[in-house]
Amino acid sequence: DRVFYRLPVWKRIVIMLGGPVMNLLLGTLCLAVLLSGFGTATPTTTVAWVSECVVAAERQAAGQTECRPEDPQAPANAAGLRPGDVVTAVDGAPVGSWDELTARIRDRAGERIPVVVERDGRTVSAALTPILSSRPVLDDSGAAVTGEDGAPRYEEVGFIGISPTSEPVRQPLTAVPGAVLDGLQQIAGVVLHLPQRIYEVGEAAFSDAPRDPDGPISVVGVGRISGEIAAHEEIALRDKAASLVGLVGSVNLALFVFNLLPLLPLDGGHVAGALWEALRRGSARLLGRRDPGPFDPARLLPVTYAVAVLMIGMSVLLIYADIVKPVRLF
Repeated sequence: DRVFYRLPVWKRIVIMLGGPVMNLLLGTLCLAVLLSGFGTATPTTTVAWVSECVVAAERQAAGQTECRPEDPQAPANAAGLRPGDVVTAVDGAPVGSWDELTARIRDRAGERIPVVVERDGRTVSAALTPILSSRPVLDDSGAAVTGEDGAPRYEEVGFIGISPTSEPVRQPLTAVPGAVLDGLQQIAGVVLHLPQRIYEVGEAAFSDAPRDPDGPISVVGVGRISGEIAAHEEIALRDKAASLVGLVGSVNLALFVFNLLPLLPLDGGHVAGALWEALRRGSARLLGRRDPGPFDPARLLPVTYAVAVLMIGMSVLLIYADIVKPVRLF
């Protein structure tokens, strides 16, 4: 009576979900440490960089950031803004965050807007006129929004040509569940399109096509990225630790989602078999039929072998791609 297949279905499911749940807990713990311990990089109103000209977003996406003679001068450059300036007011109203600053500029292309900045302890007034420019649409996390075809979406907004510095801001623990949910949704999107992503990885590995930095990677790729972060001399030790904690959290969340796929030999496949057994035996009881007994997963061995072969092939391809054309952060 103590053999595994004789246990109640709910007990077997609890046992089989032990691994994925542990991955979820570890991922949640890492995100809690990352958000509430290290904090998340939040843009400030301090200017980090001033563009000399306005480069079309399509050219920037293609890696062409050099100014051309026909490119208009960036409004911030024309107004004399410099790296290190702290924007304190826009159009006579104080600004306390980067979001406030951009909100007062985005919809005012072509209008002359007075701004006040602090520079080396002095208050400096300037005026700039935003240029209507095509910019990528960003979500709340700062990631580019893509359309159904996978291409990034653009919108016409007022642009002045500055980028902000960022500083870590600790988030409350109440922000952790939302961050975990967002991470799971992003990973689920990758898993749902895994065949296409694997094809793209193979195409990049055996051709001159670029490697998608947001695509799947193997354990070799994870190790390489960890090594890049640890070896980079310009990254502070605190930021290195935060990046590695975030990487460990992402890996655990990815393992949680992947292991729940209803395919043997994954945990999700065993759970699906147990649920099918419960459904079959429950239906038999309702219809007054003979108990069909426990479900024998050996019947699915051909499917298990096929999935195992596909997983091994996928792992080999990802490892090869991470060796010959790795995803690089720097």
